[in-house]
Amino acid sequence: MDNWKRNIKTLLEESKGKTMTRKVDTYEYESLETMINKGHIELTELKELFTDQTYSKWYEERNFK
Repeated sequence: MDNWKRNIKTLLEESKGKTMTRKVDTYEYESLETMINKGHIELTELKELFTDQTYSKWYEERNFK
């Protein structure tokens, strides 16, 4: 696993149980996933996105299972 993927996995784990600060709309899921995987989103923004537990679970299942 490359460094970027490890950082994402760490942020996913860290965000579990945190209060949601940003709700991700379902129509954004796939486009955000593409941007995340290409490294086009800052880690600080990822940290905020992953507070949406529904999105973080969806992302984790598609990219780390």
